[in-house]
Amino acid sequence: MQLLPVQEFYKSPRTAISSLSRKGKVVLTHRGKPSVFLIKTNSKNFERLCEQLQQMEALQAIDEMHEISEKNGNSKMSLKEINELIADVRKSK
Repeated sequence: MQLLPVQEFYKSPRTAISSLSRKGKVVLTHRGKPSVFLIKTNSKNFERLCEQLQQMEALQAIDEMHEISEKNGNSKMSLKEINELIADVRKSK
């Protein structure tokens, strides 16, 4: 995997594409931090790759929800409290 500054990509996208062809992955960085992940694909594996990316996004969303729940103190709620909260929301609709 190669790290490539975004500015370099804009100057010479062919460099990133040729590296992608050789290594299969290129990470574009912005101010030294990962920003864009380029993955080599083709018509045979495109659909499968899309499915895998959707699964990864779902897992990231769950992780983010856990973090928010811990920050808000909701991660310590009992199942009874959760069910009561759900029932209250359903009643209000």
